[in-house]
Amino acid sequence: MEKLKSFAKVNIGLWITGKRADGYHEIYTVFHTISLHDEITIKYSPSTRVITYPYRIKQEENIVFKALKKFEEWTGIQPEVEVEIYKKIPLGAGLGGGSSNAATVLKYVNNIYNNPLEEKELFEIAKSLGADVPFFLKGGLAVGEGIGDKLRFLDRRFNEKIFIVYPDVQISSGEIYRKVTLEMLTKKEDIHIIDSLLDDFEKLFEKAENTLSRIVEESFPEVKEVLNTLKFFGYRPLVSGSGSSVFTVGEPAPKLRKVCDIKGWRLIETTLL
Repeated sequence: MEKLKSFAKVNIGLWITGKRADGYHEIYTVFHTISLHDEITIKYSPSTRVITYPYRIKQEENIVFKALKKFEEWTGIQPEVEVEIYKKIPLGAGLGGGSSNAATVLKYVNNIYNNPLEEKELFEIAKSLGADVPFFLKGGLAVGEGIGDKLRFLDRRFNEKIFIVYPDVQISSGEIYRKVTLEMLTKKEDIHIIDSLLDDFEKLFEKAENTLSRIVEESFPEVKEVLNTLKFFGYRPLVSGSGSSVFTVGEPAPKLRKVCDIKGWRLIETTLL
């Protein structure tokens, strides 16, 4: 039996730079893993099984099960594993929990079967599973372009304390991206300055923004309320990915903790990793 940690991520800024004919969008984003993680237990099983707690996700719909089936298709090896996922990363939160689970298990299974897939092939499988999955094969700090799958991993990481407010709302990324209009697009040359700030977290965070935030606020008043509350308390909040999580730097003030408790918002203290 093996126990693995499957880490979440935040997007330190996300800009939409184009719309593609296949319905996807070109983006520019800065990914960073955080210490918040799901716990995954893997043990031998004569047949492939995936169980998720406390959520009840149908096995065939689980991205981890899909990843294991892709592994079998590519290698001809049926993974004889039972995977139990204990979720701490909220669902539909823009923190990449499912994508992280898929990448973590895919890497592990490839390793125990003596690496039949090369890194390039792992990235191809990851890309077919979802736009965020390739990032989690390495994690850390990376710039993502294309649909988020063209990755430039950096050899440094930040370690700032951040906290996340999750208003217990699950958001479909597809639903948010479908509402992107041409007026919301950012020219690539207008965000080149971000590349020059990747050594300085304070300056990077100061310049970061999320194009999708406008759509999320309009579509989900709960998220707008979180953003307004954090601003009221003097924080600079950012929506992660397509939401619904909102994060900021530092530690939550006692009065903010009370507000989160009253509102039923989940407050997650974590660090960049």
